[in-house]
Amino acid sequence: MKLILARHGETEFNRLRKFYGTADVKIDEKGKEQAKLLATKVNKLYPTVFVVTNLKRTTETLAPLKEQRPTVPTIILPDFAEKGFGNWEGLDADEIEERYPDEWEKWLAAPLTYTPPTIEAFSDFKERVNYGLRWLLDHTMENDVVFIVAHLGSIRIIYQELVDPTADFYSLKFPASCYSIINIKNGIVQNWYLNQ
Repeated sequence: MKLILARHGETEFNRLRKFYGTADVKIDEKGKEQAKLLATKVNKLYPTVFVVTNLKRTTETLAPLKEQRPTVPTIILPDFAEKGFGNWEGLDADEIEERYPDEWEKWLAAPLTYTPPTIEAFSDFKERVNYGLRWLLDHTMENDVVFIVAHLGSIRIIYQELVDPTADFYSLKFPASCYSIINIKNGIVQNWYLNQ
């Protein structure tokens, strides 16, 4: 099985450096260009299954490739959605610090273990993504080429789960318009290629 992982295209909230997690924002004009470039690259890999989350930025990123391969089935997998940031969604770092100074300082000091009110715990997020990954691996075939359009956080967790559990979560880079490949045979990762 070949897993192809890609981050959705740019959104206005990316550009404005806002936290947005589960906020259902659209990709912007740059994001649409990134999606077209991604489609050109991934089309050559002959995907047999598409996977998106329940957030429109992943569906919109897939759209140019879906137009080229309309018969490829699409699975909507909400478990791969981005980590929920509750009351912080739509705010940038300065706005969060101003409105929630204590919570912000505690979160900066321990972002993987401290959970501010209204925000999804990182442990719950990780468990959710890994549950979705196990479901996907159980419901696809050994010879499938699975193209997943997801979010930076969920792709980082998939990489940690399949490739390197010791990798620093925040150091992992998966830029828009690039894809990464993880090859799996008999349930064992054979090799991987990042950010093609």
